[in-house]
Amino acid sequence: MKIGIIGNMNNSYFSLARYLRDEGYNCELLVLQNEPSHFDPACDTFSTDYTSYCKQITWGDPAHFLQQDFAIVKKDLAPYNFLIGNGPAPAYIAKIGRKLDMFIPYGYDLYSLPFLRLVHPFRLLAYLAVRRYQRKGISESSYTLFDRTNEAFEKVINKLHYSGKRIISPAPMVYYKDYENGWQEKNAIDPFQVQLQKLRVDTEFLLVQHSRQIWKKSSDDWSFKGNDFLIEGYAQFIKQHAGQKIKLVLFEYGTDVPETKKLITKLGIEDAIVWMPKMARNKLMAVLAASDMIIGELYHSWLTYGVALEALCMAKPFMHKRIDAELIGDYPEL
Repeated sequence: MKIGIIGNMNNSYFSLARYLRDEGYNCELLVLQNEPSHFDPACDTFSTDYTSYCKQITWGDPAHFLQQDFAIVKKDLAPYNFLIGNGPAPAYIAKIGRKLDMFIPYGYDLYSLPFLRLVHPFRLLAYLAVRRYQRKGISESSYTLFDRTNEAFEKVINKLHYSGKRIISPAPMVYYKDYENGWQEKNAIDPFQVQLQKLRVDTEFLLVQHSRQIWKKSSDDWSFKGNDFLIEGYAQFIKQHAGQKIKLVLFEYGTDVPETKKLITKLGIEDAIVWMPKMARNKLMAVLAASDMIIGELYHSWLTYGVALEALCMAKPFMHKRIDAELIGDYPEL
């Protein structure tokens, strides 16, 4: 059996590929043409071994669905007799007449691509076609691996009338083996590491929020992170602990970075904030390792997602919004 994993959003599926290969499975990762650059496999490892089983493909952008030569898709997927997909993979697989063996969504591929959505008129026909085939591809997938979410999001999932087997569990989003046993020493002389070490030495309590800055304006309600809740609460916190060396690290990542900076200035807490650029996971994990606490999403209630599992991988206290009453049916220990 040869396994093909299609798509690598959040680098979660590169992690899955490595775990499967560790267990002896013949597995390859196909990176879609429009994956964000910081989700390239090179951004989540210190090795070049991935080049032997990770391949860049020339398709995967929903906006180009109607111009796609699906003979190329069929050829690219021909070597694999077990297909795992995310993002628009269900649509592409359904279009060539194959079925997805396991769908492992990350969110947008569940709540947006299978439904009518506002897009530029030039792309409307393409997204209508993707909607049709995404729904077909999801419905025909044998298994879906997706953790329990929240009451409102579960209603969205139910609209798809999925009749296959849903496995209530998070996907293995982080390959922890790359972040243990002295991994930080591999970049010890990197100027960024030196800067980070100084920040750690100079700070008594270091908090990190590495979610995207999306809290004020977005056409996608599910992307809201509640970053403003953190900033406003943090302003109160540092006033209550005046004189202590406290810093909050944020990242220039997300459409509302300018709005967050305005809010920080309005609250007069610029000196208590450290801005860092958007970065690859293999650099980001060093920031998380240096922290005392990591903050996740505060707008919607979630159980597991990339930020949460990255925090757990680094064994750090983690604060986010979670309504246990919506999860207790699957997780009675809550």
